[in-house]
Amino acid sequence: MEEKKACIFLIDDNIVNLNTGKSALQHKYTVITIPSGEKLFFALEKVRPDLILLDVDMPGMSGYDVMRGLKLNTDTADIPVIFLTGKNEVKDELHGFTLGAVDYITKPFSPPLLLKRVELHLVLKAREEELREFSGNLLKMVNERTNDISILQNAIIMWAAEVIEFRDEETGQHVERVQKYLEILLGAMAESSIYADEVVSWDIDAFLKSALLHDVGKIKIRDDVLLKTSRLSDEELVNMKLHSLYGKSLLESLQDKVPNQTFLEYAKVLAHRHHERWDGTGYPDRLKGEEIPLQARMMAIADVYDALISERPYKRAYSHEEAMDIIAEGRGTQFDPILTDLFIELGPLIKDISRAQGREY
Repeated sequence: MEEKKACIFLIDDNIVNLNTGKSALQHKYTVITIPSGEKLFFALEKVRPDLILLDVDMPGMSGYDVMRGLKLNTDTADIPVIFLTGKNEVKDELHGFTLGAVDYITKPFSPPLLLKRVELHLVLKAREEELREFSGNLLKMVNERTNDISILQNAIIMWAAEVIEFRDEETGQHVERVQKYLEILLGAMAESSIYADEVVSWDIDAFLKSALLHDVGKIKIRDDVLLKTSRLSDEELVNMKLHSLYGKSLLESLQDKVPNQTFLEYAKVLAHRHHERWDGTGYPDRLKGEEIPLQARMMAIADVYDALISERPYKRAYSHEEAMDIIAEGRGTQFDPILTDLFIELGPLIKDISRAQGREY
């Protein structure tokens, strides 16, 4: 199949120049001659050239005027333009390049030189288009790869959460419900500008992912403690509380292998600190008030609420209303008072989430 010829527009008000230029180029290219800048724009409505040879000094629209018009239209702005002119002063050439010309040929031009200049710029144009296509394909590949990695990451996080729940069957879909509560709480915080200066710097998606791993330390708790169907003894309770330290240790180990993962940093904070209390009586470090990271203060409320509405061998499941009353009683002692008030305001939405995730009252 014969290769399609590149199309060249040659614009000049001088018929001799049009004929000379066409004669020099037509054996290799499709050359369309146009006698004025005004008529060029009519021709562009039907044909899109690969390159334009444009006379500067023409009656009506000058070459500079035409160039400005081409650059204003996104469909024509990238067509390479070579100016043809009898002017040979540096300031004239500089003005042409400033407007966006790719080259400047003085008249009367040499046909062989014109041909070589046209060949050069068409090769450059082809390479630019190849590079643009390659960059587009590369970006597509990167986006696809990033999406694949994100899907894999989410699957691994969910798998880890399910492993935790598999060992502690009574928790059911606890981690997923807690994640939903946090999402609702975050939305309300944004609407109310609560702790806005801190939350604005968060990667929200990473934070919500990390919530699924807040109990990861339970993997290292002894079966006789984790699976016990009655209340824990004091010694067993001490062992159970170690899950916050185990979680921190496990996630730090993972960070060493997979550095610079924001969600792992959030996960470590949640695993380590979600049992600290606002009044400083929590564990593992008895942090108090805003010494406790905001992420962990949020998790503390969501985690306790879901534990309250969940049945255990040693306790019944509390109703939503009973759980909210208990959360309210913990305001300023166990929980951040500002977050507590907001969580209680969100009561109907929280109840809907718990129902949608399998809890019934």
